[in-house]
Amino acid sequence: MLYLLNDMVEEQLESTKKELDNCSKSDIEKIKVLKLKILWFEAQLEKFKDDIDKQLKEKFQFSIEELYSMYGQYEEKYINIEFHKFSDSAKKFGRKISGFIEYTKEERENLEQELSKKEVSRTNGKVKFKCTSCDDLSEETRKELRETGFLSGDIYEVLASNFPAKKSFGQTGRKEIPNTIEVEFDPSGMDPYKAQLSLFNQRLKDGGKLIDSEIEKLCGFSLYYKPEANKLDIIKNNAFDQDGNKIENVRFQELRVKIFNEDFTQEEVLEFSELLTQRKSNRIELIQAEIKRSTNKKLEKFEQEYPEIYGELLNSTLHFEDEALVYYDSVKPIYWDYRSYLHIYLRHCEELEIEGHFEQKTNFQYSPKDIRRTLKIAIERLIDPINERLAENKEFRVYGNKALYFNGNHYSLHILNDGRVAAFHPLENPEE
Repeated sequence: MLYLLNDMVEEQLESTKKELDNCSKSDIEKIKVLKLKILWFEAQLEKFKDDIDKQLKEKFQFSIEELYSMYGQYEEKYINIEFHKFSDSAKKFGRKISGFIEYTKEERENLEQELSKKEVSRTNGKVKFKCTSCDDLSEETRKELRETGFLSGDIYEVLASNFPAKKSFGQTGRKEIPNTIEVEFDPSGMDPYKAQLSLFNQRLKDGGKLIDSEIEKLCGFSLYYKPEANKLDIIKNNAFDQDGNKIENVRFQELRVKIFNEDFTQEEVLEFSELLTQRKSNRIELIQAEIKRSTNKKLEKFEQEYPEIYGELLNSTLHFEDEALVYYDSVKPIYWDYRSYLHIYLRHCEELEIEGHFEQKTNFQYSPKDIRRTLKIAIERLIDPINERLAENKEFRVYGNKALYFNGNHYSLHILNDGRVAAFHPLENPEE
């Protein structure tokens, strides 16, 4: 009611001011009356403001516990917030903002604990917010919304959709990545290497970046499909050494395309087999180093105790491909290689779980194929702070209370200064 009265008086004030502006200077009596009315309206507005401030201090409308219970605990719950007209938040951020409430790991855990109590507190505390309708706000102000936030008591009204809400925090068992659409695709009759070459060229054309292993593929594929490409600078500078000899990894990529297209000599089959054996040998050395670091076991002992896991790892030596996960809008391509894969999957993938060796280990709640997608999502969500660190040639880490929250789990991520993913894993396992 106070807001309604305030708005009515504001309209009358503005109307009276306009009437005064249009009033003839000779109409002294009318001017006097209008000025008195303006003074009275302004005094009323000041009284309304004082009454509203007093009521807000005595009993605010939204606590941080209520906001978490109604909106914050659910995944990607988009809300519209209107601030109290005279609040500090309204002055700083405008009357209305839209987006998502954000929490640190510690804040979320504390609120979960509070809501489990018989008597739940009502706290006028800070709310951190990722604003999606902040075109009129500066980057600094948007950052303040996310890192410092505003008082929950400054909120006048919250609007949200009535779509079914889903809570993933604390959910046990296997999860699906939200908003996934399965598309059936029949690749029979398709040349995957020619398609990949086209994608590499398009990425470069669009200003994207390639990692070293992708440049080797670009060169090797190009030398087979487009022999005249050896005149291009990117091929000349990356496919051959100083003596003009073809680089071994480029030759490997060229040969795998020739084998696929059944366009090879017997000598080339032997050459490819030797290069493939060497690649496998190099990767087995990486497996051995990771197993020793993780379990303090020799490879032979590990093979005896975990034959199925060892078989999966051997299979990966042939099929895993280094890959840039983010290459647009990034200071450097952010990628994972075979070392990244081993460290992430051997320690935190349930299918490769080694009982008894990682007391603090936490497993992903996704299938192996979805772990890569989760990693890519994490990088994309953290791309701004990642870019800030990589631009300074520094490593990026997020962990502990500042860990990334996605679909009910908090994640630790470590990226080296060259863009390589060194580690990625969830910080907690939900209790069964």
